Amino acid sequence: MLDPGRVDLAALADALDDRSPDTLWYLDPSGGGIAAYGPGETGPPPGDWVEIDRVTSRESYRDMSDFTAGVQHRRAAALLDRAIDGRGAFRRFKNTLFEFPEVRDQWYRFRDARSRRRAVDWLAGAGLITEPDAERLRARYPDPDPSNDDVPAAVAEDLAALYGPRLRQVLLFGSWASGEGSVESAIDLLVVLDDDRASILAWEELRAMDDVLWQHTERTGLTISALPVGQHELTRPGDPTVIRARAEAVRVR
Repeated sequence: MLDPGRVDLAALADALDDRSPDTLWYLDPSGGGIAAYGPGETGPPPGDWVEIDRVTSRESYRDMSDFTAGVQHRRAAALLDRAIDGRGAFRRFKNTLFEFPEVRDQWYRFRDARSRRRAVDWLAGAGLITEPDAERLRARYPDPDPSNDDVPAAVAEDLAALYGPRLRQVLLFGSWASGEGSVESAIDLLVVLDDDRASILAWEELRAMDDVLWQHTERTGLTISALPVGQHELTRPGDPTVIRARAEAVRVR
């Protein structure tokens, strides 16, 4: 059996994904080396080398479809879903990703994980590595989690940078606090500020934090809503929204 540690999975994944019609790829079953042979080149390699089969377009399309189903950015998800429908799906998918750099980066990570697992599957299917070795390798490359669960924490970090010691707490409430949040629901944050010196004017604070909220909305496609309150108002709430928020709150910061 081939020692899986001697195989460059990234190179094998590239060989599996190669669409060059005149190039053949081979793997050395003893040393794990990978070589390509095209027109006019000396080859093929020694007879015991194994030809590397290509990934079908159906498998590549499934990757795009699975990725699109997990995209959390609402506008990107809608456009990608439209892009992969019908002929020319691969080109439209690629072009659409360039409109959303962060989603594009997520796709690269997703694609790399899928392609490396496929490389492991090919090695196991060719009888070059044992199934226990294959299982260990597959476990190293899970699909990246596209969840936006970290968005409230990221917003809270930026609010802390904006307000400094004035920021006392950031509390998550509403559907995201109860675990029922989705791309269709807003992330509701109760932003608790120091009000020892002056009362809180909500409209002024919302204007101050507008850039922070918008940056995260633009990045994720999620609606982020903030309710600024003073710490004394939090301990003696008179606003029904604040009362409800306190009852549901999950502290983010």
